[in-house]
Amino acid sequence: MKSPPVEWALGIGYLAAIDIIRAKGDPDDDTLSEIIRGHVARHPHGERMFAAVLLGAGLWFHNHITSPLKEQA
Repeated sequence: MKSPPVEWALGIGYLAAIDIIRAKGDPDDDTLSEIIRGHVARHPHGERMFAAVLLGAGLWFHNHITSPLKEQA
């Protein structure tokens, strides 16, 4: 089954809209960034673990996107 790009845009857009709506008002741990910030702050190695997760996810995504291009060449 081929999913058109508009389905992905709608799905991600929906989640972004929820986050924007919940960002109105006081910071009460109801947005994604507030939840992540709370977990990072509570863990003794939170900042390092967060940086490692972001780095790992970024590298994985880079390889995921570019590897099919390398196979085609």
